[in-house]
Amino acid sequence: MDSHSSTEKHNFLNILDEKILICDGAMGTMLQRIGYSACPDYLNIEKDGKKKVLDVHLDYIKAGSDIIQTNTFGSNPYKLKSCGLLPDMEKINKNAVSIASEAIKIYKGKTGSSRHIFIAGDIGPTGKLIEPAGDTKYSEVVDLYSRQIDILVKNSVDLILIETIMDLNEAIAAVEAVKKVTDSMPVACTMTFGENGVSMMGNKAEDSIVILLNSGCDIVGANCGMGSDSMLDIVKKMRKAAPDAKLIFQPNAGLPVLKNRKTIYNETPESMASSIKKFLPYKPSILGACCGSTPAHIKKIAQLIR
Repeated sequence: MDSHSSTEKHNFLNILDEKILICDGAMGTMLQRIGYSACPDYLNIEKDGKKKVLDVHLDYIKAGSDIIQTNTFGSNPYKLKSCGLLPDMEKINKNAVSIASEAIKIYKGKTGSSRHIFIAGDIGPTGKLIEPAGDTKYSEVVDLYSRQIDILVKNSVDLILIETIMDLNEAIAAVEAVKKVTDSMPVACTMTFGENGVSMMGNKAEDSIVILLNSGCDIVGANCGMGSDSMLDIVKKMRKAAPDAKLIFQPNAGLPVLKNRKTIYNETPESMASSIKKFLPYKPSILGACCGSTPAHIKKIAQLIR
């Protein structure tokens, strides 16, 4: 059983009733900026790599993030197998949590800050399609996810954040996997929708949120797929569908554009914050950012909220 208590879960969810928490931004974008483009999860077990991940966490904490996500987006058995890293799965997930903890410790040591910074165990898509769309069994996906989640929970993350899911079935499988491992861990899940509010697998934002809440998700929302200006429609739909739900939104920093053979995203920290300001009347619980975002984007969002 996990070392997390239901009191801690209760406390975390209570905080969300009192204030908006700021999540971090993109890990991949930051790693690409320093020239790293291979499997990000590998950095968790590479001597110099750990320092790179730690620095990204630190930059986001300094920018105002209350929640930092472990560098484990692709650390499930399927994804790691495709990178040739399956034998290191336990070490990759375990180290990811300790790198995040270390970043918090360093920050608090240097600043004397007493603010609570939470670690979210980051869970991304498996990369497989579940039946009937694909050939992978639902139960198999639950098992795969629970193997990763078990390691994250044993290493004391504060919550599990399932993100960038395009198939509602996969999102439900991931939530079920958390419940299989622990009943006392807060679970957040964000799906990715097109601008029409429908996922690639045909799931509507307003239907998905209700189903996810019923499946035991504590916090639901959307991430990736679009910039903050386009996400407002989804924010409205989700709030209307679930008037009392705790919502989380992590849009991209706009759309990718190619400039001098480099991919950059077209929302500046200022324009992103002004778009996210329009989310506030819909009472989100957690706000952060996804692809293309940097600590500068998070800093502006944090300033807006505080």
